[in-house]
Amino acid sequence: MSPAPPLRLSPAECTCFRIRGAARRVTQIYSRHLAPTGLRISQFSLLGFVAAEGPISIGRLSDRLATDRTTLTRNLRPLLQGGLVERATSGDKRRHELVATPDGRALFKRALPLWGAAEQEVRAAMGARLTADLHGALDRSMEKLAAL
Repeated sequence: MSPAPPLRLSPAECTCFRIRGAARRVTQIYSRHLAPTGLRISQFSLLGFVAAEGPISIGRLSDRLATDRTTLTRNLRPLLQGGLVERATSGDKRRHELVATPDGRALFKRALPLWGAAEQEVRAAMGARLTADLHGALDRSMEKLAAL
């Protein structure tokens, strides 16, 4: 049996292009809701993970968020400079951990209902079935892609 011929796809059929386009649209919705806090959705998520799991190392946080350390460090910079997150020393002086400051926890608490409204808007627009299907497909995709 001969191998299948290579696919002839257009850029509009690119999986990455489609995922990024959907992500941009969803990000716009969250950004609109979170605007009063000054947080971007990526910063909200980071602050939430640090507040919930802190103290947490950058390595562990990058694993939890499925992002590389360089991107994570760049996204953490405004939170650190804004006094919302700080570095704390752990038992190992070579390793620093991140913790949410009282100001960071207060801002996250204030942002949480705004995020909830954005989440509700996205779910309402997609409907319960599509939302569940999308979450399942994304979870399965991440599992399969993690093996690469």
